[in-house]
Amino acid sequence: AADLPRLDALPFDSRHQYMASLHDAGEDRGRVIYVKGAVEVILARSAEAVDADGDTVGLKPEEVRAIADEMASEGLRVLALARSRPGAAADTIDHGDLDVGLTFLGLQAMLDPPRPEAIEAIAVCRQAGIDVKMITGDHALTASAIARAIGLGDGDREAVTGRQMVEMTDAQLIEVAGPAAVFARVSPEQKLRLVEALQSRGHVVAMTGDGVNDAPALKRADIGIAMGIAG
Repeated sequence: AADLPRLDALPFDSRHQYMASLHDAGEDRGRVIYVKGAVEVILARSAEAVDADGDTVGLKPEEVRAIADEMASEGLRVLALARSRPGAAADTIDHGDLDVGLTFLGLQAMLDPPRPEAIEAIAVCRQAGIDVKMITGDHALTASAIARAIGLGDGDREAVTGRQMVEMTDAQLIEVAGPAAVFARVSPEQKLRLVEALQSRGHVVAMTGDGVNDAPALKRADIGIAMGIAG
């Protein structure tokens, strides 16, 4: 926008789970950084919040998480928004500028319903004896709600999260990977671990992906499917 020209940006990266942009807010305010990303990631970096009147108030992380979880359980994809305190003078930003001290601005929830052809494709795969698994960067509650909508899994089991996978040994992941149908907040490295875990159980694994970060998992899979614009 003309009022806040963009000077620099950090593109979204699934390892960090946010993107950020640096703007010139004028001589009086200096530079300001705006950030959007996963709720838990933004909250961990926020020290205060802005209320409905634009006043700075204390941040209540648990209340924010409860609202975000309620939205996610309805299958909505939830983003958290934050900004830095104005006044920086640099013309570039890096991830270190976002470690702490952000001002939480609010939540945005979006409905991205599954395509009918995706539901049909999953049903066809299952009829053919192919076990389908969802691996996503979405919130665990969002992923579980979408899984129920598309007939994936038993509808009751919670998603396995990337945070849980960090704590698992390779042997533990091998045991979990088979029965689990939904994996949420998963990093590119963890996608690779999942492919290897399933292969170790004797499965032939086909993996889909639409970004460069998916390349290691696609290359390791028995069948790597690089998705185009329409999937």
